[in-house]
Amino acid sequence: MSRSCNTNRLAKKIRNQTSLTLSTASRLAQQANAYLGSSVVDSPDPCQRRLEAHMAHVLASNFQDRQLNGALLGVRGAEPERQGVKLTLEPDMADEVLRALLPRFDHHYGGVRGVPGLRVRGNERQWKLHDAASSAQVTVTRADGVPICLPSARDGEVLLWKRIPGGLSHDERQEAEEWTDSPGVDDLRVRDVLLSRILRCPGLVNKTAKPHGFANCYTHHPGDLVIEWCCGDSVETLCALLLAHGFADDVPRANAIKLISRNSAHLGDRTVILNRHGSCLYGSEAEKIAKYIRERYES
Repeated sequence: MSRSCNTNRLAKKIRNQTSLTLSTASRLAQQANAYLGSSVVDSPDPCQRRLEAHMAHVLASNFQDRQLNGALLGVRGAEPERQGVKLTLEPDMADEVLRALLPRFDHHYGGVRGVPGLRVRGNERQWKLHDAASSAQVTVTRADGVPICLPSARDGEVLLWKRIPGGLSHDERQEAEEWTDSPGVDDLRVRDVLLSRILRCPGLVNKTAKPHGFANCYTHHPGDLVIEWCCGDSVETLCALLLAHGFADDVPRANAIKLISRNSAHLGDRTVILNRHGSCLYGSEAEKIAKYIRERYES
């Protein structure tokens, strides 16, 4: 199929699944390299989607601008499994991914850090992170096949995943209910679908971190995840690629995407917020920053 035909197909898809005009959809489609059809594979289980969404949210809050080697949230690859998804982790970040996800009570913080109710089984080359309250699970391995170390307690921490392996602590249960209910979130289904897709589409979202080896992620509340970057693909190009691969499929048409400006867009009514700075933030300092991040992980 010719590039022009491919572009036209993508433009029609974008128009049909969003409230964008055909001219805007065509402009976005022209910026994508190719349209190969939707490739997102969601879990049909709402508990599975909710767990993956919570994991993406926690990782974004934890890593912020401390990714390495272009792996947003520490994830290089994702492969759907019959139950859950298998994530291939960036080796330099793998141990820290487990530390961020497995729940612990932090007395200095005054609450639970990590994903409440997340427990671990398996072995150090392939851990299964599973939800104590449902059948949801995520498998994690390192890209280089080296073992991933389970975290030890730091000063003021109680490892809840280790102390209470068969259930949830009171504090975890409260945190889990707040994520499940989240009264300030308009559509929990959309939140869970889109944030779980952040984990399941690393080849697309990692494009934001590729130029410098890192981007910036953060959250405002339980309903969103922000990705910021400065070099590489424009916001419109990234949106076109995400839409081309089904990122906004099954999201209400009116809320699928909103182009705020040439450097900002909202997907799923502000569930995923994309921001690109108009000029480079790091320049020649990027390698020094990456070295500093790596040294912090190794210490």
